Amino acid sequence: MRLRATHLAGAVIASAGLGIGAVAISSGAGAHENEAQATLYSTTGLKIGKVDFSTDDGHTKVRVHLDSAPGVDAFHGFHIHANNNSSNGDGCIASGNFVSADGHWKLAGETHGHHQGDMPSVYVNGDGSADSRFTLDRFDPADLPGKVVILHAGADNFGNVPVGIAPDQYTANGQAALDATAATGNAGARVACGVISER
Repeated sequence: MRLRATHLAGAVIASAGLGIGAVAISSGAGAHENEAQATLYSTTGLKIGKVDFSTDDGHTKVRVHLDSAPGVDAFHGFHIHANNNSSNGDGCIASGNFVSADGHWKLAGETHGHHQGDMPSVYVNGDGSADSRFTLDRFDPADLPGKVVILHAGADNFGNVPVGIAPDQYTANGQAALDATAATGNAGARVACGVISER
């Protein structure tokens, strides 16, 4: 996945490289072939924003718009979760902090930072608003309906924690910390959830 990020008015906007401007919209054959969307709700049931997915010239464009996310600011982990284990419930059940969403959407053998559902972190302004846009080639919007998108309480380390005994490495304080990094980038609790549907 190739990304380029531009900070604009406190938001992070990212798009694929190859000379495409950060907010440029390409056109031509194959534009907007597939589209999907999700409405994000907090654990209290408050509608806080939406996520739009569209295909544009063979890549997937993602826009995350938050109107106001109470108590949420700075960088937050942002992922697509599988929503595939009915024993945990289905969709975005707020009780239990959206455990119904199950784990990250991933293929066999994928580690965090390379999961199918891993996406760039979202920057949330101090007033709880955000407008993040990025382009990636990891999935097609047609593959998303029925899955859910999750905004986490903390930043995502993308599995990039140099654990070891060298002076420039970290010593893990327990297996739980290693497991959380391997599973979610240790991004913490799930603070918002949205079921993805066709648009």
